[in-house]
Amino acid sequence: MSRKNQTSELKSRVMEVALGHFSEVGIERTNVSNILNDAGCSVGSLYHHFGNKEGIAEALFIDGVNQFNSRLLEALLPRRTASTGIKAIVTFCCEWVTDQPELAGFLLSREVTLSGNAKLELRKMDRDFGQSIYDWFVPHVKSGALLELPTSMYVPLICGSTLEYSRLWLSGRNNRSPSDVASILAEAAWQSVKGSL
Repeated sequence: MSRKNQTSELKSRVMEVALGHFSEVGIERTNVSNILNDAGCSVGSLYHHFGNKEGIAEALFIDGVNQFNSRLLEALLPRRTASTGIKAIVTFCCEWVTDQPELAGFLLSREVTLSGNAKLELRKMDRDFGQSIYDWFVPHVKSGALLELPTSMYVPLICGSTLEYSRLWLSGRNNRSPSDVASILAEAAWQSVKGSL
């Protein structure tokens, strides 16, 4: 295995182990020595790649957002109709949260404090992601298949109920997983933004 692959594998292992600890006790109460032991990582390697525990949390957050965005675009962009696209967004979100509850809980927790560089990286990721979403939406809005709304309204209308349901499920207040109710949430999202076409 090449050195680059070894480094990538080590970083992935550290983030995976850290996610388990962060999910169990939170970032602040996680002990770095537990991450080191469980990941089989040296102190020097951890600090070289991440800087500190907060650096691990930051890298995990950025990686999680990037993974989520990429997979959501894979679910959305091939959809030809407004209806199938909107429902694909919600269905993907529901399945992703159900399949990766630790990562979803971590991303939704708002526990991570991001450095200036990480904020810049996230802004760039958000711009690129937002542009891809915008490019998919525009033809459907122009055709009348989707309501013409202020851009800032689409995410709350399409994903708001799914996010709230997911938070409730992740906190143990809902027994049925998001994927169990995906079709209901997807239909509600579609009804909230469908046009007159």
